[in-house]
Amino acid sequence: MNGELIVDVHTHFVPEHLPDMGNRFGGDRWPALKCSCGQTHHKQIMISGKHFRTITDQCWSPERRITDMNQEDITIQVLSPMPELLSYWFKAEDTLEYSRYINFELSKFIENDSNRFIGLGMVPLQDPELAAKELKRLKNDFGLKGVEVGTNINGRLIGDPFFTPFFAEAEAEDISIFIHALHPIGKERIVGPPALSAIIGFPTENAYAVASLITGGILEKFPNLKIYVSHGGGTFAALLPRLTFGWEKMEEIRKVCPHPPSYYAKKMYYDTLVYDTNTLRYLIQQFGSSQLMIGSDYPFLIREENPGHWIHELNISQEEKDMLTYKNACNIFRIL
Repeated sequence: MNGELIVDVHTHFVPEHLPDMGNRFGGDRWPALKCSCGQTHHKQIMISGKHFRTITDQCWSPERRITDMNQEDITIQVLSPMPELLSYWFKAEDTLEYSRYINFELSKFIENDSNRFIGLGMVPLQDPELAAKELKRLKNDFGLKGVEVGTNINGRLIGDPFFTPFFAEAEAEDISIFIHALHPIGKERIVGPPALSAIIGFPTENAYAVASLITGGILEKFPNLKIYVSHGGGTFAALLPRLTFGWEKMEEIRKVCPHPPSYYAKKMYYDTLVYDTNTLRYLIQQFGSSQLMIGSDYPFLIREENPGHWIHELNISQEEKDMLTYKNACNIFRIL
């Protein structure tokens, strides 16, 4: 991979310190950081008094990140908050204050090397109008290139017309939107350890979210939105032919989607985090090379190390390879 530009659009950030929100509504459900005994480069994230995740200084140290990036030949990383920080389940005013803290810390991180890092902030999307107002500040005050949102906000899918004010402002401000799986639907039906919620639940959750943007009319109403979806859009690529068949046969679906579902699906971007080259080939077939971007989920356990290592296994042109590794990302984030 040496000599090639690679932009990793799916990496996460947690600041070294989190504000104490324990006296607000929600109490100890707000994320808190606890030092790991004897491990100076590790911290535990506590939620509701229970261990949620152990993180390392890869989450908050630009020096550590750059070392890892150089080892894996990554040119630029796009950082977004760890999804559990999005905090949609608290009062919107409290989430706004919390979001500004996270966005400020992320902006300081980016300033360490703005040639290597791009930041995506967070907003209180449980109140779409408040979230919409914050988008301009996200760009102008914090210097961030976009916003990360969950697939659902307290059970309401991201494509619900309820979020119209947010999408209207995102389009007007040319803000990129990263949709990440969050609190997946149906996780109580997964048989096995809790970790399977991310392995099995996330892809299903992503498919629901992508479909909702089509069937909820968001992409029809706001055709210039710049949206990309984590984990290759989950199982949506496999769902798309079925949705297309339904659109062809059922007038009630055509009423909410004037164009075929594939028309809207190809307006969005998807990361490549599917762990399998055959699946990647299918994504290229369904969405096109122009809609895929490298994503790793750095620095968490399910990350793909050396993201893009599979690029030469794909039977595609050099131009298409360049699209996947950096050109599509440069387009959506207006860089290079």
